Amino acid sequence: MNENINSYYNFEQMRKFRERGVIIPDLNSVRIGYEVAQENISAGSKLHPFVRINGSKTEIHAGANIGPSGPATLDNSWIGENAVVGSLGSVTLKDTVVGPESILGSGVAEQAVLLGKESKVNNFSTGYGFRIRKGSLYEEDASSAQHTDTKMTVLFPWTTLGSNINFCDVLLAGGTGPESGFFSEVGSGTIHFNFSIRGDKATASLFGDVSSGVFLDQQRLFIGGNNSLLGPIQAEFGSMTAADVRIKGELSAGLNFGHSLPKGKIDYDPRIFLGAMGIVKKQVNVLAELTALFHWYEQIRISCIAQTTQQKFIYESGLRIVKLNHQERLCHLQSFMDALDNSHSLSLKSESVNKKEIAEQKHLLERWPDIQKQLAVPANFKLTVPNSLKNDIAKQQAQGKATYTKLIQNLSHEGNQSGKKWLKSITENVRNIFVEEIRK
Repeated sequence: MNENINSYYNFEQMRKFRERGVIIPDLNSVRIGYEVAQENISAGSKLHPFVRINGSKTEIHAGANIGPSGPATLDNSWIGENAVVGSLGSVTLKDTVVGPESILGSGVAEQAVLLGKESKVNNFSTGYGFRIRKGSLYEEDASSAQHTDTKMTVLFPWTTLGSNINFCDVLLAGGTGPESGFFSEVGSGTIHFNFSIRGDKATASLFGDVSSGVFLDQQRLFIGGNNSLLGPIQAEFGSMTAADVRIKGELSAGLNFGHSLPKGKIDYDPRIFLGAMGIVKKQVNVLAELTALFHWYEQIRISCIAQTTQQKFIYESGLRIVKLNHQERLCHLQSFMDALDNSHSLSLKSESVNKKEIAEQKHLLERWPDIQKQLAVPANFKLTVPNSLKNDIAKQQAQGKATYTKLIQNLSHEGNQSGKKWLKSITENVRNIFVEEIRK
């Protein structure tokens, strides 16, 4: 490896880590950059051979096990207590937060957050060959198996992805526990197609929602293996799909058999967008749910539930990912509108586009600047958390109930219902911006 040895702690300095209680079996094969403060690597953590640690923001907490099955590289990454990084092979983490008890197999993560494990039902958070890209948020006990790829993806507690899956620009909720048959699941070989034939990414999908989903009491979703998911999709809780099908549009509760394509071909100009109003409406709906999730993190997880500085940091990191997703969706909506402007010009010259579509595109383009401005800041949609919800959380914590998922599931009926009403009001306020502007 071509590296500047002078930028790392030398052998004698490495011995001081060991003297402080950091377990380093082979001092010669571990590299820690000078910018990493010694106190950032806690006693009781273990650094196996061929571990490289860089970045002033890197922290490794007690009980963390780094690189047990292969080389591990950490760059400005935060590893929680008793987390395992590299249970199946080599791992590279950059700007990533790995919550306590997480177990990462082999792969790469960048600008991502895993909140950690609270149950021992399975023994992994990620399997072999994972790729967790920018904007991925794995909440408590969310997991993925072999060869999975996520980007701008939010997985709620217990949700799981099978093997050989590409699942980007998606929010997946649902389920009531970590046991088999209770969590939302995406079958192996499934792909969420998040890049349209038009060349845009106004394609984010919602499987479940935030305003009910965060309360962990909704029916699970099951997406069959080898599904072709054509974003944007909106799926109700309780939706299921058969294996090896093509899915688009909306999924209702029950078993969905997908949509087949007719044979042959048609004339098609990808520069001309049809159904633009419906596409934008669906993406505003995604923004509405992300806005609700923003306030759940800020006002519930961080302000009410976090009991330690570590827990607060993890939740703040999760909030950062939620904001990143919100910005991403708004950015792609703007790109869609830029392309729509060109589409509108072409539609005026086309005989195949009806007048209603042309008029809708023109009106949407006129109203978009005001819509975008009002949707840009999630914090502007703040509503006061119901006292019944806050008091319910405080009461449980006073009784010693600390794990996030159990605390939420043990909310009283009043706390649960008032919380859902609060978050739904936030999402409705976001949607109403779009509705009211389009009416003008």
